[in-house]
Amino acid sequence: MQVVRTEVVNARAPDGKSIRRVIFCGEGGDCVTVDMANVGIQAEDEVLARAKGILIQTATFELAANEYDASSNGNFDEVEMTSASDGAGDVYVFEYRDGETSRRIPPSRMASLDAARSEAIRCAIDLLADLQPGTDALSGWLVRVSNESGELLCTVDVAEADAARQASQ
Repeated sequence: MQVVRTEVVNARAPDGKSIRRVIFCGEGGDCVTVDMANVGIQAEDEVLARAKGILIQTATFELAANEYDASSNGNFDEVEMTSASDGAGDVYVFEYRDGETSRRIPPSRMASLDAARSEAIRCAIDLLADLQPGTDALSGWLVRVSNESGELLCTVDVAEADAARQASQ
């Protein structure tokens, strides 16, 4: 979908809580809406960046095909590398842990390792908000960043994500 217009609005969730809604509108009238908890982000560019991150995470996490897949806990030790590069710029591969599963998203070209690390921290904070005490492991890694040859460059764990979240409040 080619996005031709975006809207950022304040809205209410069905439970009455305040949310930020981003509507991505494409050619032909197709639209995708992202509703986010209102975490105090006021700048529209930050709201858009967070919504894009949620879309990437949503698009790359597969849905369970059956009950067995839904109850499977995944294996964090077996990681498959995916990468692509045209030789210009730095390519980073992000892997996200979501509860008991992990997924790699398509490689991203970013300005620097610092930019990739900042994005990893931002995404880890989003993932941290989804963890359920007593159900999900509240320790370990949330986001790992590798280069295109598979070398692990940085890891953001639960403790670092929580510290970054608290520092931003």
